[in-house]
Amino acid sequence: MNLTFLALSALILTACAPNATQAVSDVPAAETAAPKTAPAVGSYIFYLQAKQDRNFADAVKFLNAALKEDPDNKMLRSEMFLLLAGEGRLKEAYPYALDELKKDRSALLAALVVIARDAQKDDYAHALRQIKAFPDKTDNAFLFPLLEMWVQAGLNNRKKAEQALNKINQAGTEALYAFHSALLYDLWGEVDQARDSYERLLKEPGGLSLRAAQAYGNFLLRHGNSREFAALVAAYRKSAKAYPLIDEMFFTAGAMVANRKVPRSVPNAKAGLAEAFFDISGSLADKGSPESSLFFIRFGLALDPNLSLARILLGEILEKQGRDDEALKLYLGEKESSETYFADQTRAAAILARQGRADKAEKILRKLADRRNDSPAPWMQLGEILLTEEKYPQAVVAFSEAMERTGPLNRSHWVLFYSRGVAYERNGQWDNAEADLQKALMLSPEEPSTLNYLGYSWLERGKNIPEASKMLKTAVRLAPNDGSIADSLGWSYYLRRKYGKALEMLETALTLNPGSAVINDHLGDAYWRVGRKREARYQWAKALAVNDDLPPADRKRVDEKLEKGLDAVGDKIALPEKPRKKNE
Repeated sequence: MNLTFLALSALILTACAPNATQAVSDVPAAETAAPKTAPAVGSYIFYLQAKQDRNFADAVKFLNAALKEDPDNKMLRSEMFLLLAGEGRLKEAYPYALDELKKDRSALLAALVVIARDAQKDDYAHALRQIKAFPDKTDNAFLFPLLEMWVQAGLNNRKKAEQALNKINQAGTEALYAFHSALLYDLWGEVDQARDSYERLLKEPGGLSLRAAQAYGNFLLRHGNSREFAALVAAYRKSAKAYPLIDEMFFTAGAMVANRKVPRSVPNAKAGLAEAFFDISGSLADKGSPESSLFFIRFGLALDPNLSLARILLGEILEKQGRDDEALKLYLGEKESSETYFADQTRAAAILARQGRADKAEKILRKLADRRNDSPAPWMQLGEILLTEEKYPQAVVAFSEAMERTGPLNRSHWVLFYSRGVAYERNGQWDNAEADLQKALMLSPEEPSTLNYLGYSWLERGKNIPEASKMLKTAVRLAPNDGSIADSLGWSYYLRRKYGKALEMLETALTLNPGSAVINDHLGDAYWRVGRKREARYQWAKALAVNDDLPPADRKRVDEKLEKGLDAVGDKIALPEKPRKKNE
């Protein structure tokens, strides 16, 4: 929502999961109270292995077996509580949460599990008692009023729900207040108040989030405000530019709008409480805390399995945790009628490509392209995969298809021309590549990747060397920590026989990217030219030993340089003649 909301969320992170991200194997032996029986010890070892392997279903099974053998072990019970809570298994986590609260009434994660499980069972009265019983709410000034608001709504206590809502209306949580106010009044059928809250939300910094646009768009469609809906969607796309394949169904809770009534985004208090957990989870995920974020997104989905954006966020968290198979299963399990089907499919394709299953990724993206013939997004993603797979002719076709589906060109479209230019260049179609790269620069003149690729390509061809050098200086200024760009500038100095400057820049490049064979090779050449021949041979040998980003012909040249020296082999690119001195 905003920076203050994020700062408040950090308090939740500290209170909720001080041990949630700490492996049991990292805890000193004196603190662990190890299982007492041999069967429990065996199951516990299997649990630790499953947890290390991120196989959490098996981890629950093995830890449960250990607890059956040693049921009073406090450490095992606390571990089981954290594990079940993190997997969103509220029914199973509930009794453990009650035990935690008996030991410590201020155990925030346990309190949240109880509140979420009670709401899941529609037992709002008990959920409210738990909220009231929590001893110190000052560290979570917005959290408990937010939860109480929806619990009171579940009890049909409108006045008390509004009182809780008003406690959120403070400096730093304005967007949070406006959003949940809109959802609450919309649930109650208070159309004018809901509209006022949505309009207030749009005025707040960061108010036009994807979820806010979805909920407000849903509201506008339900009330027949098609013009305002179109303006909202256009405003979101203009401000975000990143979310692909949004169509009208995204705003209709999955319903086809032709012959069916559009349902509310938040149809009941339980779904509203799910929104509260979703907001907190998103905030924590933005702060780089996926482990803590996972608790909240699980609670949200337990309360409202239809919260599709929460499923996407869950998938992203699983990916950050290295749980790609679980994320893939989640994405591929989305029904074609889902409002986020296209987004899930594109994420699934990205995982498949990372896993070396590019053929399956390509099949998914071509299917999406057929279903959404108006969108460039599937073709763009397919082009990037084909480029990585070194299928350059097919990549050119994919990027060209994306361009045909792009509207009037603007600054953001530079990446299309850049990517197709790269595909053309690697396919040996230099004239086409040069034209595309220059078009990319025309659209966005200060993109370091384009400046670098075009500048270095000119250097490799002995063309426009002064202009290329100027472009590369700009690229280094824009991206000072990019080793490949520093290498390009260093190479431009080398080609102009400015070996001192070349050496300085190439050493910087190697510091930034020590695993590049190209940089090691270039630095070796520069060392040779300043008479440091032993160091030159060392760098050439290293170029052959590190990551293989050298083309076969260049690897052959490095072998020859090691054997004969650079003077005998000669420079790869013909250097310009040295300028004659006046007295020569």
